[in-house]
Amino acid sequence: MMLKVLAVVALLSAAQIIPSCDRGEASSDRPPVVIGYVMEKRTNPQETLPWLIVINHIEYGVTYDFWLAVGVGDLVKYDGEQWTILRKARR
Repeated sequence: MMLKVLAVVALLSAAQIIPSCDRGEASSDRPPVVIGYVMEKRTNPQETLPWLIVINHIEYGVTYDFWLAVGVGDLVKYDGEQWTILRKARR
């Protein structure tokens, strides 16, 4: 039983190392999928979307409603059309 638990923990740790963007074939009609943990929340009034979240050291502009709902440490996904929170961080 303990070996199974260690194997699951090892697989989850390895999954965090793998890049979280869909880097399949480039297609102009299909934007890349982004999945990752929110590292930071920022605002920048000079941007088109001034509410920013940082995932894997990359800033993404999000809607104000999503920016309010998401927290640092949350696992989020962008499917090319909308952002969703997959899992809230433990606080």
